[in-house]
Amino acid sequence: MSVALRAGDGRALAGLLLEAAPARGAITVNGAAGYPREFYLRFAGYCAARGYHTLVYDYRGIGASALAPLAADPARMSDWGRFDMPAALEWLAQRFPGLPLFTVGHSVGGQLAAAMPNQARARAHVMLATSTGYWRAEPVPMRWAALFFWLVYGPLTLRLFGYVPHSPIWRGHSLPRGVFLQWRRWCLRAEHFGPDLARELPDNQFAHSAGPLLAWAFSDDPIANPTTVEALLAFYPRARIERRWTSPAEAGVRRIGHRGFFSARHRDSLWRALLDWIDAR
Repeated sequence: MSVALRAGDGRALAGLLLEAAPARGAITVNGAAGYPREFYLRFAGYCAARGYHTLVYDYRGIGASALAPLAADPARMSDWGRFDMPAALEWLAQRFPGLPLFTVGHSVGGQLAAAMPNQARARAHVMLATSTGYWRAEPVPMRWAALFFWLVYGPLTLRLFGYVPHSPIWRGHSLPRGVFLQWRRWCLRAEHFGPDLARELPDNQFAHSAGPLLAWAFSDDPIANPTTVEALLAFYPRARIERRWTSPAEAGVRRIGHRGFFSARHRDSLWRALLDWIDAR
């Protein structure tokens, strides 16, 4: 069913809730940059079938949560971690009091898990294909494709349209100016959002997050590779981290990459293993 969320700064967000009957817990799915909530619906349906109320939603500036015209949307990527992700988690806590809560973060949805002031409300966090995304640590040709996106395509489309549009070059949903510029700054430096934590992500919990954290990445993902994954996990010094790496061959497929985990063909393999991990907590 459709649900309306309200972030702490008043911004309205559009969500979809898939309910379980009976329910043993609740999950919020925090998506990757430019991935609409609908991308995660099959996975959310599986979670509901396993006994978890599951919330998928669009961050501000994305899909059903974007303002029109998009060029006037003031959204920034840090807003997703400061306001949107906490609002989704709090909404689940209020709607389903007493149930254990979990987050499943894809890419930036995992990066910003501890940017949430209320991250401790979740019993555990899952990061899928999550890393700093530092361009120099990515293999060729992804390294040069990323640099082209950050330095050529993005700035050019901002000048032409005032936002970064969906296209054959950027296949995600269109991005507001502030989201792209902040994301670019973070990905062009090895420290990622580190120098900006106090200013742009105040009340973050990176130094204090101590709960279970599953960091699951895939051997053929050029973005979340061993170097960039470990650079991101360094922001979680107290978390009880379980690292998991899976190759396409181990999953019985030719490719997983950065987004393939959410393909329904993994229902009885990767999805089952993830929910088994959540069940155990």
